[in-house]
Amino acid sequence: MMNSALYSRLKNAYVKVENFVLITLLISLVALVFMEVIVRLFDHPTTWSVGIAQLIFMWVIFLGANQTLRKNAHIGIDVFTKMLPSKIQQYIEMISQVIILVFLSALVFYGFEMTFANTGRLITGTSIGYYSITLAVPVGAALMTITSISRMITLVKNSKNTENQSGL
Repeated sequence: MMNSALYSRLKNAYVKVENFVLITLLISLVALVFMEVIVRLFDHPTTWSVGIAQLIFMWVIFLGANQTLRKNAHIGIDVFTKMLPSKIQQYIEMISQVIILVFLSALVFYGFEMTFANTGRLITGTSIGYYSITLAVPVGAALMTITSISRMITLVKNSKNTENQSGL
């Protein structure tokens, strides 16, 4: 099994790379849209900017969703679950993670189907395959699957630590 310190370093390195890529894409998206507004102001719209903006936006969405999942920052309604004992809260969280994994597995599967279905199509005004846009769905869902599995492992470890501390 992987050393805990090595796992932690690899995870931190991945998170830094993901943050860098996400920030770079977001800045690129804003710059691209701003550029298109300016060139349209002078009646010289580009044919490719909308497709490239769509490409960048899809990747920003799925990389951002992975970060949000990692930070447990998705919108949730926990008014009732917070009233329950911590053990039941842990079970509910585990069930939620299983449901998330099932959904993400479907996104990976059908996302690849959608990507393969778009292999012959190009982004308007470019020679870039449209599949590069749809590929964000299965890749992003696969990254979120890894994040969700990591959260499940953490939940199980925390549950065992809680049991050991309570003398069970």
